[in-house]
Amino acid sequence: MLPNDKTDRGVQLVQAANPLPITHAGAFCPQGGLIPDSSAQFGEDIRCLLGKRLRLAVSILFGGALAFLIRNLFWGPDHVLETHILVPQIMVTAVLGGVTVLLVAKSCLSVRILRFCEFAVFGLPAVFFVWVQFCVACDTAPQEIAAAARAFPAETTIRWIILMNVYGVFIPNTWRRAAIVVGSMSAVPIVAAFGAITQQQAVRNYLLDQGGLSSMGIWVGIAAVTAIYGSHRFGRLRREAFDAGREGTYTLREKLGSGGMGDVYLAEHRLLKRACAIKLIRSDKAGDPHAIARFEGEVQATAKLTHPNTVEIYDYGHTDDGTFYYAMEFLPGLNLQELVERYGQLPPERVLFLLKQVCSALKEAHAHGLVHRDIKPGNIFAAERGGLYDVAKLLDFGLVKSIGVETSSMNLTIDGTIVGSPLYACPEAAVGEPLDARSDIYSLGATAYFLLTGRPVFEGDRPIKVLFAHANDTPTPPSQVIPDVTDDLESVVMKCLEKKREDRFADVSQLESALNRCKPNSPWTQTQATEWWLQSSDSSEPKTDDPADAATVTMVAAADG
Repeated sequence: MLPNDKTDRGVQLVQAANPLPITHAGAFCPQGGLIPDSSAQFGEDIRCLLGKRLRLAVSILFGGALAFLIRNLFWGPDHVLETHILVPQIMVTAVLGGVTVLLVAKSCLSVRILRFCEFAVFGLPAVFFVWVQFCVACDTAPQEIAAAARAFPAETTIRWIILMNVYGVFIPNTWRRAAIVVGSMSAVPIVAAFGAITQQQAVRNYLLDQGGLSSMGIWVGIAAVTAIYGSHRFGRLRREAFDAGREGTYTLREKLGSGGMGDVYLAEHRLLKRACAIKLIRSDKAGDPHAIARFEGEVQATAKLTHPNTVEIYDYGHTDDGTFYYAMEFLPGLNLQELVERYGQLPPERVLFLLKQVCSALKEAHAHGLVHRDIKPGNIFAAERGGLYDVAKLLDFGLVKSIGVETSSMNLTIDGTIVGSPLYACPEAAVGEPLDARSDIYSLGATAYFLLTGRPVFEGDRPIKVLFAHANDTPTPPSQVIPDVTDDLESVVMKCLEKKREDRFADVSQLESALNRCKPNSPWTQTQATEWWLQSSDSSEPKTDDPADAATVTMVAAADG
Protein backbone atom coordinates (compact mmCIF):
# COMPACT_ATOMS: atom_id res chain seq x y z
CA MET A 1 0.00 0.00 0.00
CA LEU A 2 1.08 3.59 -0.53
CA PRO A 3 1.43 6.17 2.23
CA ASN A 4 -1.79 8.16 2.48
CA ASP A 5 -2.88 6.77 -0.89
CA LYS A 6 -5.72 4.36 -1.54
CA THR A 7 -4.32 1.13 -2.89
CA ASP A 8 -5.55 -0.05 -6.22
CA ARG A 9 -4.80 -3.75 -6.41
CA GLY A 10 -5.04 -5.77 -9.59
CA VAL A 11 -5.31 -2.78 -11.89
CA GLN A 12 -4.43 -3.46 -15.50
CA LEU A 13 -1.35 -1.52 -16.56
CA VAL A 14 -2.20 -0.86 -20.17
CA GLN A 15 -2.66 2.83 -19.49
CA ALA A 16 0.70 3.27 -17.80
CA ALA A 17 2.21 6.01 -19.90
CA ASN A 18 2.71 4.18 -23.22
CA PRO A 19 6.33 3.46 -22.33
CA LEU A 20 8.85 3.81 -25.12
CA PRO A 21 12.66 3.70 -25.19
CA ILE A 22 14.01 6.06 -22.55
CA THR A 23 16.11 9.19 -22.91
CA HIS A 24 17.99 9.44 -19.64
CA ALA A 25 18.72 12.45 -17.54
CA GLY A 26 22.17 12.19 -16.00
CA ALA A 27 24.95 9.61 -15.79
CA PHE A 28 23.30 7.77 -12.93
CA CYS A 29 20.59 6.33 -15.22
CA PRO A 30 21.86 2.98 -16.55
CA GLN A 31 18.49 1.45 -17.41
CA GLY A 32 16.87 1.49 -20.80
CA GLY A 33 13.11 1.70 -20.56
CA LEU A 34 9.81 0.77 -19.01
CA ILE A 35 7.79 -2.25 -20.09
CA PRO A 36 4.46 -2.70 -18.33
CA ASP A 37 2.76 -6.09 -18.33
CA SER A 38 0.11 -6.17 -21.06
CA SER A 39 1.61 -2.86 -22.03
CA ALA A 40 0.43 -0.47 -24.68
CA GLN A 41 3.85 -0.75 -26.27
CA PHE A 42 3.59 -4.51 -26.71
CA GLY A 43 0.06 -3.99 -27.99
CA GLU A 44 1.43 -1.57 -30.58
CA ASP A 45 4.09 -4.10 -31.48
CA ILE A 46 1.37 -6.72 -32.02
CA ARG A 47 -0.66 -4.30 -34.16
CA CYS A 48 2.29 -3.66 -36.46
CA LEU A 49 3.15 -7.34 -36.57
CA LEU A 50 -0.46 -8.29 -37.36
CA GLY A 51 -0.44 -5.90 -40.31
CA LYS A 52 2.82 -7.31 -41.65
CA ARG A 53 1.79 -10.92 -41.21
CA LEU A 54 -1.64 -10.34 -42.74
CA ARG A 55 0.04 -8.86 -45.80
CA LEU A 56 2.14 -11.98 -46.15
CA ALA A 57 -0.76 -14.36 -45.50
CA VAL A 58 -3.18 -12.65 -47.89
CA SER A 59 -0.47 -12.43 -50.54
CA ILE A 60 0.09 -16.19 -50.32
CA LEU A 61 -3.63 -16.99 -50.35
CA PHE A 62 -4.33 -14.50 -53.14
CA GLY A 63 -1.48 -15.93 -55.20
CA GLY A 64 -2.80 -19.45 -54.68
CA ALA A 65 -6.41 -18.45 -55.44
CA LEU A 66 -5.35 -16.62 -58.60
CA ALA A 67 -3.23 -19.56 -59.75
CA PHE A 68 -6.14 -21.99 -59.28
CA LEU A 69 -8.53 -19.61 -61.02
CA ILE A 70 -6.25 -19.38 -64.07
CA ARG A 71 -5.74 -23.15 -64.03
CA ASN A 72 -9.48 -23.77 -63.83
CA LEU A 73 -10.23 -21.32 -66.64
CA PHE A 74 -7.77 -22.89 -69.09
CA TRP A 75 -7.01 -26.43 -67.96
CA GLY A 76 -9.55 -27.33 -65.30
CA PRO A 77 -12.18 -30.10 -65.49
CA ASP A 78 -15.61 -29.23 -66.82
CA HIS A 79 -17.40 -29.19 -63.45
CA VAL A 80 -15.28 -26.30 -62.11
CA LEU A 81 -16.40 -24.14 -65.01
CA GLU A 82 -19.96 -24.28 -63.83
CA THR A 83 -21.26 -20.83 -62.91
CA HIS A 84 -22.16 -21.79 -59.34
CA ILE A 85 -18.48 -22.65 -58.67
CA LEU A 86 -16.64 -20.27 -60.98
CA VAL A 87 -18.43 -17.10 -59.87
CA PRO A 88 -17.78 -17.64 -56.12
CA GLN A 89 -14.15 -18.47 -56.93
CA ILE A 90 -13.77 -15.21 -58.87
CA MET A 91 -15.41 -13.29 -56.00
CA VAL A 92 -13.14 -14.82 -53.37
CA THR A 93 -10.05 -14.15 -55.49
CA ALA A 94 -11.17 -10.54 -56.03
CA VAL A 95 -11.73 -9.97 -52.30
CA LEU A 96 -8.31 -11.42 -51.46
CA GLY A 97 -6.77 -9.16 -54.08
CA GLY A 98 -8.59 -6.14 -52.68
CA VAL A 99 -7.46 -6.88 -49.13
CA THR A 100 -3.90 -7.32 -50.41
CA VAL A 101 -3.99 -3.87 -52.03
CA LEU A 102 -5.49 -2.33 -48.88
CA LEU A 103 -2.86 -3.82 -46.57
CA VAL A 104 0.00 -2.83 -48.88
CA ALA A 105 -1.29 0.72 -49.38
CA LYS A 106 -2.27 1.40 -45.73
CA SER A 107 0.36 0.60 -43.13
CA CYS A 108 -1.35 2.22 -40.11
CA LEU A 109 -4.68 0.44 -39.92
CA SER A 110 -6.34 0.01 -36.56
CA VAL A 111 -6.53 -3.37 -34.84
CA ARG A 112 -10.28 -3.50 -35.50
CA ILE A 113 -9.81 -3.10 -39.26
CA LEU A 114 -6.94 -5.57 -39.26
CA ARG A 115 -9.06 -8.15 -37.44
CA PHE A 116 -11.87 -7.57 -39.95
CA CYS A 117 -9.37 -8.16 -42.78
CA GLU A 118 -8.22 -11.30 -40.99
CA PHE A 119 -11.81 -12.53 -40.87
CA ALA A 120 -12.27 -11.84 -44.59
CA VAL A 121 -8.94 -13.40 -45.58
CA PHE A 122 -9.62 -16.69 -43.81
CA GLY A 123 -13.40 -16.71 -43.57
CA LEU A 124 -14.25 -16.30 -47.25
CA PRO A 125 -11.94 -19.12 -48.45
CA ALA A 126 -13.43 -21.33 -45.70
CA VAL A 127 -16.96 -20.64 -46.93
CA PHE A 128 -15.86 -21.27 -50.52
CA PHE A 129 -14.25 -24.59 -49.57
CA VAL A 130 -17.49 -25.76 -47.95
CA TRP A 131 -19.46 -24.67 -51.03
CA VAL A 132 -17.14 -26.52 -53.40
CA GLN A 133 -17.20 -29.59 -51.18
CA PHE A 134 -20.99 -29.63 -51.22
CA CYS A 135 -21.24 -28.92 -54.97
CA VAL A 136 -18.79 -31.67 -55.92
CA ALA A 137 -20.75 -34.17 -53.85
CA CYS A 138 -24.00 -33.14 -55.54
CA ASP A 139 -22.78 -32.76 -59.14
CA THR A 140 -20.59 -35.86 -59.57
CA ALA A 141 -21.79 -38.04 -62.43
CA PRO A 142 -22.98 -41.57 -61.45
CA GLN A 143 -20.11 -43.29 -63.28
CA GLU A 144 -17.57 -41.18 -61.39
CA ILE A 145 -19.10 -41.52 -57.92
CA ALA A 146 -16.85 -44.33 -56.72
CA ALA A 147 -13.64 -42.53 -57.72
CA ALA A 148 -14.92 -39.25 -56.30
CA ALA A 149 -15.77 -40.91 -52.99
CA ARG A 150 -12.23 -42.27 -52.62
CA ALA A 151 -10.72 -38.87 -53.52
CA PHE A 152 -13.09 -36.92 -51.27
CA PRO A 153 -11.09 -37.02 -47.98
CA ALA A 154 -7.77 -36.01 -49.54
CA GLU A 155 -9.18 -33.28 -51.80
CA THR A 156 -11.25 -31.90 -48.96
CA THR A 157 -8.73 -31.90 -46.16
CA ILE A 158 -5.72 -30.58 -48.10
CA ARG A 159 -7.39 -27.19 -48.52
CA TRP A 160 -8.17 -26.96 -44.81
CA ILE A 161 -4.71 -28.11 -43.75
CA ILE A 162 -3.14 -25.32 -45.81
CA LEU A 163 -5.60 -22.70 -44.52
CA MET A 164 -5.13 -23.70 -40.86
CA ASN A 165 -1.33 -23.74 -41.05
CA VAL A 166 -1.16 -20.40 -42.85
CA TYR A 167 -3.30 -18.98 -40.05
CA GLY A 168 -1.23 -20.56 -37.26
CA VAL A 169 2.12 -19.52 -38.75
CA PHE A 170 1.32 -15.98 -39.86
CA ILE A 171 -1.32 -14.54 -37.50
CA PRO A 172 -0.04 -13.37 -34.07
CA ASN A 173 -2.42 -14.72 -31.44
CA THR A 174 -2.83 -16.01 -27.94
CA TRP A 175 -3.03 -19.79 -27.87
CA ARG A 176 -6.65 -19.59 -26.68
CA ARG A 177 -7.75 -17.46 -29.60
CA ALA A 178 -5.78 -19.62 -32.01
CA ALA A 179 -7.44 -22.72 -30.52
CA ILE A 180 -10.90 -21.23 -31.04
CA VAL A 181 -10.28 -20.17 -34.64
CA VAL A 182 -8.32 -23.23 -35.74
CA GLY A 183 -10.66 -25.54 -33.85
CA SER A 184 -13.59 -24.03 -35.71
CA MET A 185 -11.76 -24.50 -39.01
CA SER A 186 -11.05 -28.14 -38.25
CA ALA A 187 -14.68 -28.84 -37.39
CA VAL A 188 -16.08 -27.34 -40.62
CA PRO A 189 -14.83 -30.02 -43.10
CA ILE A 190 -16.13 -32.80 -40.85
CA VAL A 191 -19.55 -31.13 -40.66
CA ALA A 192 -19.48 -30.55 -44.42
CA ALA A 193 -18.62 -34.22 -44.95
CA PHE A 194 -21.82 -35.20 -43.19
CA GLY A 195 -23.64 -32.88 -45.60
CA ALA A 196 -22.04 -34.70 -48.52
CA ILE A 197 -23.10 -38.02 -47.03
CA THR A 198 -26.73 -37.00 -47.37
CA GLN A 199 -26.26 -36.31 -51.09
CA GLN A 200 -24.34 -39.33 -52.38
CA GLN A 201 -24.67 -42.95 -51.24
CA ALA A 202 -21.20 -43.82 -52.56
CA VAL A 203 -19.61 -41.01 -50.56
CA ARG A 204 -21.55 -42.18 -47.53
CA ASN A 205 -20.40 -45.75 -47.97
CA TYR A 206 -16.78 -44.76 -48.30
CA LEU A 207 -16.71 -42.23 -45.47
CA LEU A 208 -18.68 -44.28 -42.96
CA ASP A 209 -18.07 -47.90 -43.91
CA GLN A 210 -14.52 -47.77 -45.25
CA GLY A 211 -12.98 -45.35 -42.71
CA GLY A 212 -12.77 -42.28 -44.90
CA LEU A 213 -14.31 -40.02 -42.25
CA SER A 214 -11.90 -41.20 -39.57
CA SER A 215 -8.98 -40.49 -41.92
CA MET A 216 -10.29 -37.00 -42.47
CA GLY A 217 -10.61 -36.49 -38.70
CA ILE A 218 -7.03 -37.64 -38.07
CA TRP A 219 -5.55 -35.45 -40.83
CA VAL A 220 -7.50 -32.38 -39.80
CA GLY A 221 -6.79 -32.98 -36.10
CA ILE A 222 -3.02 -33.23 -36.65
CA ALA A 223 -3.10 -30.06 -38.75
CA ALA A 224 -5.13 -28.23 -36.07
CA VAL A 225 -2.79 -29.23 -33.23
CA THR A 226 0.23 -28.22 -35.30
CA ALA A 227 -1.29 -24.84 -36.17
CA ILE A 228 -2.28 -24.09 -32.55
CA TYR A 229 1.10 -25.08 -31.15
CA GLY A 230 2.88 -23.11 -33.86
CA SER A 231 0.82 -20.02 -33.09
CA HIS A 232 1.52 -20.37 -29.36
CA ARG A 233 5.23 -20.96 -29.87
CA PHE A 234 5.68 -18.10 -32.29
CA GLY A 235 3.76 -15.80 -29.94
CA ARG A 236 5.99 -16.74 -27.03
CA LEU A 237 9.11 -16.16 -29.10
CA ARG A 238 7.76 -12.77 -30.15
CA ARG A 239 7.25 -11.75 -26.51
CA GLU A 240 10.72 -12.97 -25.54
CA ALA A 241 12.30 -11.15 -28.46
CA PHE A 242 10.34 -8.02 -27.57
CA ASP A 243 11.63 -8.06 -23.99
CA ALA A 244 15.16 -9.13 -24.92
CA GLY A 245 15.47 -6.21 -27.31
CA ARG A 246 15.12 -3.79 -24.40
CA GLU A 247 17.86 -4.66 -21.94
CA GLY A 248 17.81 -3.02 -18.55
CA THR A 249 14.08 -2.35 -18.51
CA TYR A 250 11.43 -2.43 -15.80
CA THR A 251 8.35 -4.58 -15.79
CA LEU A 252 5.40 -2.93 -14.05
CA ARG A 253 3.67 -5.45 -11.81
CA GLU A 254 0.93 -3.67 -9.90
CA LYS A 255 -0.47 -0.21 -9.41
CA LEU A 256 0.01 0.86 -5.81
CA GLY A 257 -1.68 4.23 -5.81
CA SER A 258 -2.21 7.61 -7.44
CA GLY A 259 -1.29 11.10 -6.41
CA GLY A 260 -1.58 14.65 -7.61
CA MET A 261 1.50 14.34 -9.81
CA GLY A 262 1.42 10.75 -10.98
CA ASP A 263 0.89 7.04 -10.38
CA VAL A 264 3.09 4.67 -8.39
CA TYR A 265 3.67 1.08 -9.46
CA LEU A 266 5.37 -1.92 -7.98
CA ALA A 267 7.94 -2.86 -10.58
CA GLU A 268 10.82 -5.23 -11.18
CA HIS A 269 14.05 -4.67 -13.02
CA ARG A 270 13.87 -7.33 -15.70
CA LEU A 271 17.54 -8.35 -15.59
CA LEU A 272 18.39 -7.78 -11.93
CA LYS A 273 15.04 -9.19 -10.72
CA ARG A 274 15.01 -6.45 -8.10
CA ALA A 275 11.73 -5.02 -6.85
CA CYS A 276 11.39 -1.26 -6.89
CA ALA A 277 8.77 1.47 -6.88
CA ILE A 278 8.30 3.52 -10.04
CA LYS A 279 6.43 6.78 -10.20
CA LEU A 280 5.15 7.93 -13.59
CA ILE A 281 4.51 11.65 -13.76
CA ARG A 282 1.11 12.63 -15.10
CA SER A 283 1.11 13.98 -18.64
CA ASP A 284 -0.74 17.17 -17.66
CA LYS A 285 2.13 18.02 -15.31
CA ALA A 286 4.76 17.20 -17.92
CA GLY A 287 3.65 20.21 -19.98
CA ASP A 288 4.81 22.69 -17.33
CA PRO A 289 8.49 23.55 -18.05
CA HIS A 290 8.95 25.06 -14.58
CA ALA A 291 7.57 21.95 -12.86
CA ILE A 292 9.75 19.65 -14.97
CA ALA A 293 12.86 21.75 -14.38
CA ARG A 294 12.24 21.70 -10.62
CA PHE A 295 11.49 17.99 -10.68
CA GLU A 296 14.59 17.16 -12.71
CA GLY A 297 16.92 19.32 -10.61
CA GLU A 298 15.66 17.93 -7.31
CA VAL A 299 15.66 14.29 -8.35
CA GLN A 300 19.25 14.59 -9.55
CA ALA A 301 20.25 16.29 -6.32
CA THR A 302 18.48 13.65 -4.23
CA ALA A 303 20.21 10.90 -6.17
CA LYS A 304 23.48 12.15 -4.71
CA LEU A 305 22.31 11.25 -1.20
CA THR A 306 23.81 7.95 -0.12
CA HIS A 307 22.83 7.78 3.55
CA PRO A 308 21.30 4.39 4.45
CA ASN A 309 18.35 6.14 6.14
CA THR A 310 17.42 8.01 2.95
CA VAL A 311 15.35 6.23 0.36
CA GLU A 312 17.55 5.26 -2.56
CA ILE A 313 16.74 6.48 -6.06
CA TYR A 314 17.81 3.97 -8.69
CA ASP A 315 16.88 5.66 -11.91
CA TYR A 316 15.33 8.70 -13.53
CA GLY A 317 14.42 9.49 -17.10
CA HIS A 318 11.62 10.10 -19.52
CA THR A 319 10.03 8.24 -22.38
CA ASP A 320 10.00 9.51 -25.94
CA ASP A 321 6.46 10.77 -25.43
CA GLY A 322 7.61 12.98 -22.56
CA THR A 323 6.42 10.90 -19.61
CA PHE A 324 8.84 11.45 -16.72
CA TYR A 325 9.48 8.70 -14.20
CA TYR A 326 11.81 7.78 -11.41
CA ALA A 327 12.55 4.45 -9.75
CA MET A 328 13.41 3.97 -6.10
CA GLU A 329 13.74 1.20 -3.57
CA PHE A 330 10.70 -0.77 -2.56
CA LEU A 331 10.37 -1.08 1.21
CA PRO A 332 8.78 -3.81 3.30
CA GLY A 333 7.29 -2.17 6.35
CA LEU A 334 4.93 0.65 7.31
CA ASN A 335 5.21 4.40 7.30
CA LEU A 336 4.93 6.00 10.71
CA GLN A 337 1.47 7.39 10.01
CA GLU A 338 0.18 3.86 9.36
CA LEU A 339 2.17 2.49 12.28
CA VAL A 340 0.46 4.81 14.78
CA GLU A 341 -2.98 4.45 13.17
CA ARG A 342 -2.77 0.65 13.40
CA TYR A 343 -1.03 0.12 16.71
CA GLY A 344 -1.37 3.37 18.64
CA GLN A 345 1.30 5.79 19.88
CA LEU A 346 4.85 4.52 20.11
CA PRO A 347 6.82 4.17 23.35
CA PRO A 348 9.32 7.02 23.92
CA GLU A 349 12.34 4.74 23.55
CA ARG A 350 11.16 3.62 20.11
CA VAL A 351 10.51 7.21 19.06
CA LEU A 352 14.07 8.05 20.07
CA PHE A 353 15.38 5.09 18.08
CA LEU A 354 13.62 6.27 14.91
CA LEU A 355 14.26 10.01 15.33
CA LYS A 356 18.03 9.54 15.61
CA GLN A 357 18.08 7.74 12.28
CA VAL A 358 16.02 10.47 10.60
CA CYS A 359 18.35 13.11 11.98
CA SER A 360 21.29 11.23 10.54
CA ALA A 361 19.65 11.22 7.08
CA LEU A 362 18.74 14.92 7.35
CA LYS A 363 22.32 15.88 8.19
CA GLU A 364 23.53 14.63 4.82
CA ALA A 365 20.64 16.31 2.98
CA HIS A 366 21.20 19.65 4.67
CA ALA A 367 24.91 19.41 3.97
CA HIS A 368 23.98 19.19 0.27
CA GLY A 369 21.74 22.22 0.58
CA LEU A 370 18.52 20.22 0.41
CA VAL A 371 15.65 21.18 2.68
CA HIS A 372 13.09 18.41 2.83
CA ARG A 373 10.11 20.77 3.31
CA ASP A 374 7.63 17.95 3.84
CA ILE A 375 8.67 15.92 6.85
CA LYS A 376 5.66 14.10 8.30
CA PRO A 377 4.91 10.58 9.58
CA GLY A 378 3.73 9.51 6.11
CA ASN A 379 7.16 10.33 4.67
CA ILE A 380 9.15 8.26 7.16
CA PHE A 381 9.22 4.49 6.95
CA ALA A 382 9.96 1.90 9.56
CA ALA A 383 11.33 -0.73 7.23
CA GLU A 384 13.10 -4.07 7.27
CA ARG A 385 16.44 -3.94 5.48
CA GLY A 386 19.06 -6.64 5.49
CA GLY A 387 17.47 -8.51 8.38
CA LEU A 388 17.32 -5.35 10.55
CA TYR A 389 13.97 -3.96 11.70
CA ASP A 390 12.80 -0.42 12.43
CA VAL A 391 15.25 0.95 9.90
CA ALA A 392 14.01 4.51 9.38
CA LYS A 393 13.81 5.64 5.77
CA LEU A 394 13.23 9.28 4.90
CA LEU A 395 11.27 9.68 1.67
CA ASP A 396 10.56 12.33 -0.92
CA PHE A 397 12.74 15.41 -0.75
CA GLY A 398 10.14 17.57 -2.43
CA LEU A 399 10.30 15.52 -5.61
CA VAL A 400 6.57 15.06 -6.03
CA LYS A 401 4.05 16.63 -3.71
CA SER A 402 1.18 14.28 -4.48
CA ILE A 403 -2.22 14.30 -2.86
CA GLY A 404 -3.44 10.91 -1.70
CA VAL A 405 -6.88 9.82 -2.69
CA GLU A 406 -7.97 8.59 0.68
CA THR A 407 -6.29 11.13 2.92
CA SER A 408 -8.03 13.90 4.79
CA SER A 409 -7.21 17.44 3.76
CA MET A 410 -5.26 17.87 7.00
CA ASN A 411 -2.65 15.33 5.85
CA LEU A 412 -2.27 16.59 2.30
CA THR A 413 0.76 18.34 0.97
CA ILE A 414 -0.32 21.64 -0.57
CA ASP A 415 1.71 22.17 -3.72
CA GLY A 416 2.15 25.67 -5.08
CA THR A 417 0.58 27.42 -2.08
CA ILE A 418 1.88 26.15 1.26
CA VAL A 419 4.90 23.88 1.15
CA GLY A 420 4.27 20.83 3.34
CA SER A 421 1.37 19.28 5.18
CA PRO A 422 -0.68 21.69 7.36
CA LEU A 423 -0.53 19.30 10.32
CA TYR A 424 3.29 19.40 10.31
CA ALA A 425 3.99 22.77 8.68
CA CYS A 426 6.36 25.18 10.41
CA PRO A 427 5.18 28.69 11.36
CA GLU A 428 7.30 30.32 8.64
CA ALA A 429 5.55 28.19 6.00
CA ALA A 430 2.21 29.42 7.30
CA VAL A 431 3.20 33.05 6.70
CA GLY A 432 5.00 32.41 3.41
CA GLU A 433 8.57 32.98 4.59
CA PRO A 434 11.51 31.07 3.01
CA LEU A 435 12.25 27.69 4.55
CA ASP A 436 15.61 26.45 5.80
CA ALA A 437 17.02 23.53 7.76
CA ARG A 438 15.33 24.73 10.97
CA SER A 439 11.98 24.40 9.19
CA ASP A 440 12.66 20.68 8.83
CA ILE A 441 13.50 20.58 12.56
CA TYR A 442 10.06 21.99 13.42
CA SER A 443 8.30 19.43 11.19
CA LEU A 444 10.37 16.63 12.71
CA GLY A 445 9.35 17.84 16.19
CA ALA A 446 5.70 17.83 15.12
CA THR A 447 6.20 14.30 13.81
CA ALA A 448 7.75 13.21 17.10
CA TYR A 449 4.79 14.74 18.96
CA PHE A 450 2.40 12.65 16.85
CA LEU A 451 4.41 9.47 17.45
CA LEU A 452 4.44 10.02 21.21
CA THR A 453 0.82 11.09 21.68
CA GLY A 454 -1.00 9.56 18.73
CA ARG A 455 -2.37 12.96 17.71
CA PRO A 456 -1.02 16.03 15.87
CA VAL A 457 0.27 19.10 17.67
CA PHE A 458 -2.72 21.11 16.45
CA GLU A 459 -5.98 19.95 14.96
CA GLY A 460 -8.77 21.74 13.16
CA ASP A 461 -11.53 21.25 10.65
CA ARG A 462 -9.80 23.42 8.05
CA PRO A 463 -6.15 23.66 6.99
CA ILE A 464 -6.04 27.42 7.50
CA LYS A 465 -6.98 26.99 11.17
CA VAL A 466 -4.17 24.48 11.70
CA LEU A 467 -1.67 26.74 9.97
CA PHE A 468 -2.79 29.66 12.10
CA ALA A 469 -2.32 27.54 15.24
CA HIS A 470 1.22 26.59 14.23
CA ALA A 471 2.02 30.26 13.78
CA ASN A 472 0.40 31.55 16.98
CA ASP A 473 -0.69 28.93 19.54
CA THR A 474 1.39 27.26 22.23
CA PRO A 475 1.36 23.44 21.92
CA THR A 476 0.27 21.26 24.83
CA PRO A 477 3.32 19.44 26.25
CA PRO A 478 3.32 15.71 25.38
CA SER A 479 3.47 14.73 29.09
CA GLN A 480 0.00 16.21 29.56
CA VAL A 481 -1.30 13.78 26.95
CA ILE A 482 0.65 10.67 27.97
CA PRO A 483 2.47 10.50 31.32
CA ASP A 484 5.39 8.23 30.39
CA VAL A 485 7.25 10.80 28.27
CA THR A 486 10.53 11.59 29.96
CA ASP A 487 11.36 15.22 30.76
CA ASP A 488 14.47 15.29 28.57
CA LEU A 489 12.65 13.96 25.49
CA GLU A 490 9.75 16.34 26.05
CA SER A 491 12.18 19.22 26.31
CA VAL A 492 13.75 18.28 22.96
CA VAL A 493 10.37 18.05 21.24
CA MET A 494 9.16 21.36 22.63
CA LYS A 495 12.38 23.10 21.58
CA CYS A 496 11.85 21.81 18.05
CA LEU A 497 8.34 23.35 18.15
CA GLU A 498 9.44 26.88 19.02
CA LYS A 499 7.69 29.54 16.94
CA LYS A 500 10.84 31.49 16.12
CA ARG A 501 13.35 29.47 14.14
CA GLU A 502 16.27 31.00 16.06
CA ASP A 503 14.83 29.50 19.27
CA ARG A 504 14.98 25.98 17.84
CA PHE A 505 18.08 23.85 17.47
CA ALA A 506 20.50 25.60 15.14
CA ASP A 507 20.96 22.49 13.02
CA VAL A 508 20.21 18.78 12.94
CA SER A 509 23.55 17.94 14.55
CA GLN A 510 22.50 19.81 17.68
CA LEU A 511 19.13 18.03 17.64
CA GLU A 512 20.84 14.65 17.26
CA SER A 513 23.17 15.41 20.16
CA ALA A 514 20.20 16.38 22.32
CA LEU A 515 18.44 13.12 21.44
CA ASN A 516 21.57 11.15 22.31
CA ARG A 517 21.56 12.76 25.75
CA CYS A 518 18.00 11.60 26.42
CA LYS A 519 17.79 8.70 28.85
CA PRO A 520 14.77 6.50 28.15
CA ASN A 521 13.42 4.20 30.85
CA SER A 522 14.63 1.25 28.77
CA PRO A 523 16.49 1.50 25.45
CA TRP A 524 14.92 0.21 22.22
CA THR A 525 17.13 -2.46 20.66
CA GLN A 526 17.19 -4.45 17.46
CA THR A 527 16.06 -7.48 19.44
CA GLN A 528 12.96 -5.63 20.60
CA ALA A 529 12.31 -4.31 17.10
CA THR A 530 12.56 -7.79 15.61
CA GLU A 531 10.26 -9.27 18.22
CA TRP A 532 7.74 -6.46 17.75
CA TRP A 533 7.53 -6.90 13.97
CA LEU A 534 7.30 -10.67 14.19
CA GLN A 535 4.55 -10.46 16.79
CA SER A 536 2.73 -7.78 14.80
CA SER A 537 2.83 -9.82 11.62
CA ASP A 538 1.34 -12.78 13.52
CA SER A 539 -1.23 -10.72 15.39
CA SER A 540 -4.82 -11.29 14.42
CA GLU A 541 -6.13 -8.00 15.83
CA PRO A 542 -4.00 -5.03 14.77
CA LYS A 543 -5.66 -1.65 14.62
CA THR A 544 -6.65 -1.60 10.98
CA ASP A 545 -9.84 -1.38 8.99
CA ASP A 546 -8.50 -3.70 6.32
CA PRO A 547 -8.56 -7.37 7.43
CA ALA A 548 -6.58 -8.40 4.35
CA ASP A 549 -3.62 -6.30 5.50
CA ALA A 550 -3.94 -7.07 9.21
CA ALA A 551 -1.77 -10.15 9.52
CA THR A 552 1.24 -9.24 7.45
CA VAL A 553 3.91 -6.62 7.19
CA THR A 554 2.75 -4.74 4.13
CA MET A 555 5.06 -4.38 1.17
CA VAL A 556 5.03 -0.66 0.52
CA ALA A 557 6.42 1.56 -2.21
CA ALA A 558 8.87 4.20 -1.14
CA ALA A 559 6.94 7.11 -2.55
CA ASP A 560 5.41 10.39 -1.57
CA GLY A 561 2.09 10.49 0.25
